[in-house]
Amino acid sequence: MSVVAFAARRPRISRVAASLPLALLWFAFAAANLETWRTTHRPVGLGATLTELCVAVLFLLRRPALTTSRSPLAWAAAAIGTFGMLGARPAYAPVLGLGWLYVVLQIAGAVVAVASVIALGRSFGLVAANRGICTRGPYRVVRHPLYVGYFLSGTGYVLENPSLRNLWLYVVVMGFQAVRIVQEERCLDADPAYRSYRRRVPRRVVPFLL
Repeated sequence: MSVVAFAARRPRISRVAASLPLALLWFAFAAANLETWRTTHRPVGLGATLTELCVAVLFLLRRPALTTSRSPLAWAAAAIGTFGMLGARPAYAPVLGLGWLYVVLQIAGAVVAVASVIALGRSFGLVAANRGICTRGPYRVVRHPLYVGYFLSGTGYVLENPSLRNLWLYVVVMGFQAVRIVQEERCLDADPAYRSYRRRVPRRVVPFLL
């Protein structure tokens, strides 16, 4: 194999190598929830599992960034915010017995996440970076709809599976998701196209409020 050909393959090899730990984390998370599903005959963690699967698939297919944040905080927030909830485990005991509502929240989160990643396509990324400005689909309503999906899915999962471990992970992950939003905005603000988009869509995550 020529040096040029090997160099061209290195990004692909590196991407696959980096994706293996993510795949293992996702399978462990999914397996734990499916086992609980088998024993309780309830779709425990269904929406959260689908949300995390969407993120994992887009992670594999993402395109190279035009610019990427060099901030250690941005990298830490990306890793913890994206993969943190994969450490959660089923503890089925729905708060107030509203299991159906928490399933609905998770499914709603998965739907929002799917719509967001479809709109992003290969522009999806983990660390704050400019892979092109997305203004279609749910990005017409708020600037960070994917994090709305994370929030709905994570909230539904923790309320369905309340435990100290899951609650602690949820608080930490959502805190780092907020950090990711700030880091992404700082990175993208250097692009005039993003500044124009920000003026058209003033809300980050909640229409008319935030």
